[in-house]
Amino acid sequence: MTPFPNDPFHIASLITRSRQGALTDDEQAQLDAWITASEEHHQLWMELNDPDVQQQNVAAMAQFDESGALERFLAGKPVKDNVYRMRFLRTWKWAAAILVLALGITAYFFLTDHGQQTGRMAGKTSSQDIPPGKNGAILTLADGSQLVLDSMVNGKVATQNGTEITLNDNELVYDETSSTGEAAKNTITTPNGRQYHVTLPDGTEVWLNAASSIEYPVAFKGEERRVKITGEVYFDVTNRSWQPFVVETDRMKLEVLGTSFNVNAYNNEQTIQTTLLTGAVKVTPVSANTGDHKIRHKILVPGQTAVLSKPDAQTEPSLTVTETIDPGKITAWKNGLFNFDGVDLFSVMRQLERWYNINVQYIGKPENVIFKGKMHRNTNLSDVLKVLETMDVDFELKGNTLYIK
Repeated sequence: MTPFPNDPFHIASLITRSRQGALTDDEQAQLDAWITASEEHHQLWMELNDPDVQQQNVAAMAQFDESGALERFLAGKPVKDNVYRMRFLRTWKWAAAILVLALGITAYFFLTDHGQQTGRMAGKTSSQDIPPGKNGAILTLADGSQLVLDSMVNGKVATQNGTEITLNDNELVYDETSSTGEAAKNTITTPNGRQYHVTLPDGTEVWLNAASSIEYPVAFKGEERRVKITGEVYFDVTNRSWQPFVVETDRMKLEVLGTSFNVNAYNNEQTIQTTLLTGAVKVTPVSANTGDHKIRHKILVPGQTAVLSKPDAQTEPSLTVTETIDPGKITAWKNGLFNFDGVDLFSVMRQLERWYNINVQYIGKPENVIFKGKMHRNTNLSDVLKVLETMDVDFELKGNTLYIK
């Protein structure tokens, strides 16, 4: 029997990964051993998976003095009862630490400078909650017909010029082995509140964030593999040295062989960013109107991000390359997380708009506060807003519109 580890933070990590369905067999054995080691552990596990208990503790966290509690913990002093009381504390002395990590929604939303925090947010939410986004997309076939993939069952969904398209656990897979004739083109589109994973005909894996799209042939023929995207897309490209992989946006062309990278090309963002994780990418800016190459290309190596600014009446576009300190922050969305570390209020709100399919309106000129930390994307909007109440920002949710004051 696998002995359970005593490190509460390791247990918290196992619980978090269990909630994400990402445990290895060995990790599952460790978690099972911990759960069955005592009645207290079993009770804690049951409570961690009780939605009512989760909601109670989310509300408690919104009022928790995390900074002061952390200082007292590091100083070896107990947390005062009137600061933070949680029913889990009576079952295991480290239960608070486990809960904080397992739910993934603890003190993630501090201002960079705590001295700027002058008050608490007076938040008002409607009685109707808004659920998080989920897997789903619309597949547009070569003849213009559309399939809503959210509502379809596993199995073959279409055949395009001999290429079979199948759905497997809500993921689309292409098989080009029987392809005939000229390759038809398909498009996958994710509306707000949806994300999707597709395996292209060459085996390349593609993840689409909300409000994104990819157009591609159902079989890759000729000297290159070319796709077009909008929004934010993560690629894990199959290596074919004889057939380079080309990604086009309205202002950028990327050429790769076998590599993994993330492209953020939303129209409502100020820049287009390409972050390379493995391999190599050649980044070439192009004019949205003429397709002309206006700026010399850049070659990225792993750990770098190419940032293409968008032109306006006063400035010309520019292409710069920066070192990526935390690549995991860029791809957090693909792994089911928001990573708001160092992100300003308006950028956070754009992410919430896309994921929760809401409309954000600004009244006056809200202070552009800076966020820190992470949280899961599988939580309801109300839970996000409860955490945001620790910020010095005024908001009100009316129906599907979030007003920031």
